[in-house]
Amino acid sequence: MKTPQERLRADKFIIYSQEEAFQHITQMRSSQEQELYIRTDEALFQLWDPNCLSIDDRFREEYLTYLPHVFDLLISSEDGAELIDYLLFIEESQYGVKKGDNLALERACRLVNALLAYKKNLS
Repeated sequence: MKTPQERLRADKFIIYSQEEAFQHITQMRSSQEQELYIRTDEALFQLWDPNCLSIDDRFREEYLTYLPHVFDLLISSEDGAELIDYLLFIEESQYGVKKGDNLALERACRLVNALLAYKKNLS
């Protein structure tokens, strides 16, 4: 049974269906936002990659359903804290990683720091 905090967390974070993710991907954006979107997609696959799939491009779409919410959180975030929480939520709820796993936190922080730096350079 989920605690109230876990239920709130699950309600706050979105995992898109393949169709919803595709619709989000194809939205019109400024050239800077589109560049950030592409970089976010690449970084999810190359930097975060909790399933170690980036060695084979056949799995390129594995994290596609997380991309829209990651991007939305990145756009609205100054410090990336909520984005880190979302990445940890995904690993715990979708991949069975135990809460408090240091490697999951390291992966999330590495990704968020890279994305925030790229976002800053685009400004």
